Amino acid sequence: MKQITTLSLLASAFYCSSSFASLLITEVLYDAPNNDATEEFVELYNNSCTAINLQGYSVQDNGGSFNLSGTVAPRSYFLVAKNSAAMQSLYGKTPHLSGLTLAFGNSGDYVKLKNGSTEIDAVGWENGLSGWSINATNKSISRNKTTDNNLVSDWVVSSNYGNPGTGVFTATCGGGDTGGGTDPVINQPTYYAAAVGKSGSELKTALNNILRGHVRLTYSQVWDALSYTDEDVNNSNNVMMLYAGRSVAKTFRAGQTNSLDAWNREHVWAKSHGFPSESQYAYTDIHHLRPADVSINSSRGNKDFDTGGTPLTEAPENKTDSDSFEPRNAVKGDVARMMFYMDVRYEGGDETSTPNLILRNYAPTGSSAPEMGKLCVLLQWHIQDPVDSFETRRNNRIYEWQQNRNPFIDNPHWAQSIYGASCGL
Repeated sequence: MKQITTLSLLASAFYCSSSFASLLITEVLYDAPNNDATEEFVELYNNSCTAINLQGYSVQDNGGSFNLSGTVAPRSYFLVAKNSAAMQSLYGKTPHLSGLTLAFGNSGDYVKLKNGSTEIDAVGWENGLSGWSINATNKSISRNKTTDNNLVSDWVVSSNYGNPGTGVFTATCGGGDTGGGTDPVINQPTYYAAAVGKSGSELKTALNNILRGHVRLTYSQVWDALSYTDEDVNNSNNVMMLYAGRSVAKTFRAGQTNSLDAWNREHVWAKSHGFPSESQYAYTDIHHLRPADVSINSSRGNKDFDTGGTPLTEAPENKTDSDSFEPRNAVKGDVARMMFYMDVRYEGGDETSTPNLILRNYAPTGSSAPEMGKLCVLLQWHIQDPVDSFETRRNNRIYEWQQNRNPFIDNPHWAQSIYGASCGL
């Protein structure tokens, strides 16, 4: 059963029960079935409830060291491969990091995971480390226990050349747990202390100051982030698509398939409206990025949000016309709160040249101005479709990655305080 844990903003990390290191080595292919030079890989697992930035981490063997980069999502696997194309060919999977330069020995070697000079975890084979006699030919070796005893008995030879991206660890930190994680919840009075008691423009400014300076992701990291934040509560292998409302495999995404039914990364505040560059904070801010069906995302384009239009053939609960898009009723409030977040978070612009984003009470707002509409329609959607448990879980999970929150999910009444006067409410 999950436990709800209230944490202070000053806490250094979310609580997550563990009897060993947060980051572990969980699978290694050192003797590949076809070509060691291209098929070798190392799999890591983040056993904590917060994302781990790999800056400063490395993997080492008896012949060298390889510096890691990227971010490992909470309770997620991370694949480090020699060659991306070889991993695609052998497993049908794309590694999180490729270009591994280590050349693992087939008759005695090891992999050590280090953070700086500190050893975090290690695995050896064929006596590459004392006492580690495990030995595999054309097969991977993988961790077979969820407790870490730093012993060779924690590891087994796989039945084939491995299955990277899966293993004995299955718990998540949010809904749909299969292994006893926790749902982390911050101490909201502490987080929002500077905004308490304010209203209108003063409240908006206070929230802007709270939300600034979040952890900025790369656009490639957004794939993994959305796979976690928008995970189907009933199937941890899937994500939920925003407009279609369908559950689809995390791996069934644009770039790995040409299917128009795959999911891609939808910018709810259209990126052409103010931040066309990946270097800008707003471009990769996952508070407004959602998995969306490729063809439906194309139909939405960069249109403003408003009521009316023709139902989409593929998802008739959504409507569109020449200059606006109306999402299905079940996510109207979700869309509104994401748009309110963007208007507040990027008020006045930011240090990455994201301009001042403004919600207007008209549509269309044009194709490139840093504006979107339609404000009062969005406020009505916010009232019509209140915050649900999926949205709350998503906000908590985003905080694990970005270290900032959507205040309109945590405190829905603030939307009317900031925007009500403009809409006669």
